[in-house]
Amino acid sequence: MSFRPLSVAMLAANPALAGILARALETDGGHKVATFEGIEALTTYLRLTPVDIVVLDTELPGAPAIDIARGLRAHLKLASDDFSIIALTQTPAPFHRPLLAAGIDAVLQKPVSPARLLATVDSLTTPEREVAMANGPMVQVFEGSHSAPTRVGNIIPLFGEGRRPR
Repeated sequence: MSFRPLSVAMLAANPALAGILARALETDGGHKVATFEGIEALTTYLRLTPVDIVVLDTELPGAPAIDIARGLRAHLKLASDDFSIIALTQTPAPFHRPLLAAGIDAVLQKPVSPARLLATVDSLTTPEREVAMANGPMVQVFEGSHSAPTRVGNIIPLFGEGRRPR
């Protein structure tokens, strides 16, 4: 379990699925969940309300989850600058790499059980992340690396640049 209740924003194409998953995160995990059916409503919410986790359904009409994730990672006027993104998708595991490269932290293949989503949310909240959130972003420079410093914790550079295997 996580050390504190998390704030979760969920963008889902299916309101029934969103309701089931949100209820599990709230009752079993003690987290606060806001659900949305459109990207505009989610973006407005994220500008005003800090969140720890964003859950994206990749089956949304009109905007691919990759574009949404990239947009959220690049957006400068969000209330949170440190949040994880979880994608829910029907695509098999070999096709998850582009989602991860777009800045998505975890990809869950549908059908997603509420217990699996809760476990993933809790796994993204580690003691190291709690320390990073309490003390501000941490920067770690890897020896022998010629690239820019890579932030650690669950903070991922935009578009996956500098991503290190976990």
